[in-house]
Amino acid sequence: MSRRSGAAESEDRTAAGSPAFAGEFEVHLTVRDDGAPEMAGQLAAHAAAHRMKYVHILLEQGAVPSQPMLTLHGTGTYAEIRSQAAAAADGLRAAGFSVVRTKIEATPWSAGVPGSDEEAVALGPDYYFEHHLKLVLAPAAAVGPLLTLATGHGAHLSRNARRVRSDGRPERFVTQRCRLVGRATAARRLDALSAELRAAGHRIASVEREFVVHDGNLALDVGWLDEQNTVTGELSGA
Repeated sequence: MSRRSGAAESEDRTAAGSPAFAGEFEVHLTVRDDGAPEMAGQLAAHAAAHRMKYVHILLEQGAVPSQPMLTLHGTGTYAEIRSQAAAAADGLRAAGFSVVRTKIEATPWSAGVPGSDEEAVALGPDYYFEHHLKLVLAPAAAVGPLLTLATGHGAHLSRNARRVRSDGRPERFVTQRCRLVGRATAARRLDALSAELRAAGHRIASVEREFVVHDGNLALDVGWLDEQNTVTGELSGA
């Protein structure tokens, strides 16, 4: 059996056994960075042709710091969105790109998202809340103190290599994960992180709250956002 066939069978098992999530979803397809200078232009063209957003995430540290990513949105059931994600990934592969991760996120208010810690524990550790806070830093700001602050809240830093502000000020994303807790606890942790960031003088430009219902390759985050909780599930990139 080919590796791709095995991954597909694993996908089917996961989809069949997943809770009945429904609502608004965001799909991130991470592509392997092969270092080719023409890759960025080709990915941008593919994204534009298929109405997807293209960003190039650079993790502050980690085993795989360079992570080009295409994003699409959809509304419906998890099964419907999973099918759309698979089709989009197949399209990328047909165009010559190597898709190494499929990540599907629901809004925190979507059906099936755990409200309480008890519901989250019953759901299991494969699912987690994720918060993205975009900061606009001072031109010569040191990243070290910000990194220390973030890691104290179960978070880490990244940036979009394709984003350059006209005023020259750097931006950073602070990504926080909350696993095995419900929506209320996750919101409190986000509030605590936000409050400390503001107290330290940081300007928060935007905040996104999401609930990850599928992560096909958590191993891409090794050395960046490592977690103590043991995570089971697919590591195939699908």
